Amino acid sequence: MSRLATLFASSLAAVLAACGQPDAGPQQQGGMPPPAAVTAETVTPRTVPVNFEYVGRLEASREVEIRPRISALIERRHFEEGAPVKAGALLYTLDSGSQQAQVRAAEAELANRLAVYKEAQVEHARNQSLAAQGFVSQRALDATQAALEVARAGVKSAEAGLADARISRTYTEIRAPIAGVMGRALQVEGALVAPTGTALTTLAQIHPLYARFSIGEDERLTLEKQIAEGALQAGRQQVGLVLADGSRVDASGKLNFSDYKANPETGAFDMRAEFANADGALKPGQFVRVIIEGGSLPDAITVPQAAVQDGPTGKFVYVATPGDKGMTVALPRPVVVGAWTGGDPDQSAGRWVIRQGLKAGDRVIVDGMARIFFPGMPVAASEAGATPAQPAAPPAQAAK
Repeated sequence: MSRLATLFASSLAAVLAACGQPDAGPQQQGGMPPPAAVTAETVTPRTVPVNFEYVGRLEASREVEIRPRISALIERRHFEEGAPVKAGALLYTLDSGSQQAQVRAAEAELANRLAVYKEAQVEHARNQSLAAQGFVSQRALDATQAALEVARAGVKSAEAGLADARISRTYTEIRAPIAGVMGRALQVEGALVAPTGTALTTLAQIHPLYARFSIGEDERLTLEKQIAEGALQAGRQQVGLVLADGSRVDASGKLNFSDYKANPETGAFDMRAEFANADGALKPGQFVRVIIEGGSLPDAITVPQAAVQDGPTGKFVYVATPGDKGMTVALPRPVVVGAWTGGDPDQSAGRWVIRQGLKAGDRVIVDGMARIFFPGMPVAASEAGATPAQPAAPPAQAAK
């Protein structure tokens, strides 16, 4: 009897305890979960600035190899490696002994030709006088005239040889053809150099500096089509640079070359921008990101970066859509993103331009996507910039 009484008392205590607890929420009763608090932004087309980014490399605007014009020994180097030089600055001095000897030989040859020419002049003058008196035939006179012309040509040839020898003597001094920065010396004093041998050094002009990059054929065709249709306005273009460490160069450049043909190896079109680089801070060979600014997209639809999600079939956004019984639900909407605007793609402050998938008036969820566990989940969407909406309380808690 005591055992039955104990079981009855335990059952009665369990019932009383159950009656004293509040009712379970809808999710515990098998209903829908409470709406998730999210933030939505109403899509409004507007004109937005757009930038285009490409990977590029810096190069000198002019770069030359310094080579000798004659074969000779290097006597002295007059420049510091990596130092700036002015146009016409003396870079190398070569052994000039051979060239000096050639000049003296040419001077002697000219003196000999002048003596022959003077003799031919005297002989021709004598024959002219005798021919006038009838003592010399016309044939003899013509011969002296021809000899005089040959002697005159010999003088001109000797003068040309002397000029060439003097020019060759100037080749023993190698000077900078342009102003720029010297490269590494590839030959040392005492080395025998020749025009067909190894270059002596290199000289690069880095003021101004070029940034070379390329644009793919498909992208170029797309941009040209958008400009023709009015979907993209080119505007006044400016070019910026972002270095490898992410810092932006405090200078702007301009496009100065666009190739008319595609590169047969890459299928891309080569482009080039020019930067003043007066302080020499930019160096040839650096890899950079080239930012082309000045374009704009009229009637463009943009969403924050955080709103665009990656799914198995591509990118999508959640759109707050009216559902049954007056509820608002979150439905995924596939989208095609276009250009990036409003900042660096690595920063969350930027926005994606949506090319396809959204229209004016759509309410895109921009915050709280982590609370959406399945498509069609009820949400309590507040407008971006307003006080967030609170999720609805379960009926039992509301009654309490």
